[in-house]
Amino acid sequence: MMSEEKSKDDVIAFVLLNAESAKTEHILDYLKEREQVKEAYIIYGDWDILIKIQVPNLPELTKLIMDLRKNAGIVKTSTLITVEGI
Repeated sequence: MMSEEKSKDDVIAFVLLNAESAKTEHILDYLKEREQVKEAYIIYGDWDILIKIQVPNLPELTKLIMDLRKNAGIVKTSTLITVEGI
């Protein structure tokens, strides 16, 4: 996970993940290996993990989300795509 400058066309998304209880650390290790994942947090509430993703376009975001969903231990995802930042 590396911070990089955002180009004007990059897509920034936040993804909420539900994980099987024993798989949280495994999932975090998997996320650390993905260069598109800029930040990841274990959180409390209805969701288990929050990640920030930066990709060059929507097809790349779709591909990454589909890959995440195939990961053993990820039960459910919800993706929030940013429109504008401050």
